[in-house]
Amino acid sequence: MIKGKEDKAIISRIISADSIKKFSPSILRALRCMGIAAAGCCLFLSTACGISNADSILPPPRVALITPAGTGELAEAIRLGAEAAAKEHGAELLTVEAFPSEAATYAPSNPDSAIHRVREPQELSGQGVSAYSQREQAQIRAATQALQQGASALLVDPLSEKVLGDIIQKAQTMNKSGTSIPVIVLNDEFPVEGITSVISMDNVEAGRQAGEAMAELLGGRGSVALLGPDPVNPGLIHREQGVMEALVQYPGIRVEPKSVCSTREVCWQAAKQLLDEQQVDGFIALQEPASLGAADELHRRKLEHQINIVGFGSEQQQLEQLQEGVFQHLIVQNGFSAGYLGLNQAVARLNNQQVQARVKLETKLVSTDNMFWMDNQKLLFPFVQ
Repeated sequence: MIKGKEDKAIISRIISADSIKKFSPSILRALRCMGIAAAGCCLFLSTACGISNADSILPPPRVALITPAGTGELAEAIRLGAEAAAKEHGAELLTVEAFPSEAATYAPSNPDSAIHRVREPQELSGQGVSAYSQREQAQIRAATQALQQGASALLVDPLSEKVLGDIIQKAQTMNKSGTSIPVIVLNDEFPVEGITSVISMDNVEAGRQAGEAMAELLGGRGSVALLGPDPVNPGLIHREQGVMEALVQYPGIRVEPKSVCSTREVCWQAAKQLLDEQQVDGFIALQEPASLGAADELHRRKLEHQINIVGFGSEQQQLEQLQEGVFQHLIVQNGFSAGYLGLNQAVARLNNQQVQARVKLETKLVSTDNMFWMDNQKLLFPFVQ
């Protein structure tokens, strides 16, 4: 407590300007040193932060889309879906299309998408791939080129099980970092180890849809021929299974021996032979070439409005013949979603996030009655803005 004049005088000397002048040099020196130290710390921290930021700026993931050449509207829809997802994720999409021979040039509709074309050489020396078809060899080369260009993930619509196996093997061994490149499979169910995720329709359910549609067209009675099954293609095996599960519910329907074929020409011949030998009230064509081959034979016999066709696919020729009444129904999958979801799965894996082993795509039964509904237009014509 300050009691007297003497005490007040002491305090006054302590806080006087002279006192401050007396201690200020040492204080300033201390403050200067502290300031220098603080500035140094700030400089160090800011430099360190700068280095850290530089390190954190990584290039966008480069995802390659490998589709069979000349696969038409479905491949285009897949590409559009992948492009949309790539833009959302800031990823780079590298589209590599393999051409086994000289073909018409392809102009990408989106300039942001890098389209590379791979011409197949006469032979793949030293790789022992003589058992592969020309298209299969071209697709393997397309995947190899994408990996050499630094693709960090592959979206593949494989031509066959052996092609997929070869591509996965390359994806597991060609990465310079020593890590395996994710491989996302589109539209197929080949049982190959090493697949990151499969984006495909539920082929059993799609087959059921086709079988039920044919049974309804025939009023539960008649003769049905299956055209285009493939005993080594799991997707087509499942479609056939679904068709049979549906038709077995109709005792008035007889199913003719199936005709295995995979090209339009061979399926046309198969349809001709069936119609030569027995009565057929309806064809269920399990793949696009089979439906077009059946339509070719009905055109030739002028029976296109008397014998029913239920097919799979949404290629331009199929849609035109659907409008003309040659096809009564088409089972259509969403190609845009296949590309979109496939790229999402690839990015998730690259970001160490959870990936779904199987993503099922929606399918729709399309006819002239509903093909121009708004939802179905988006499904059938995704490239029309």
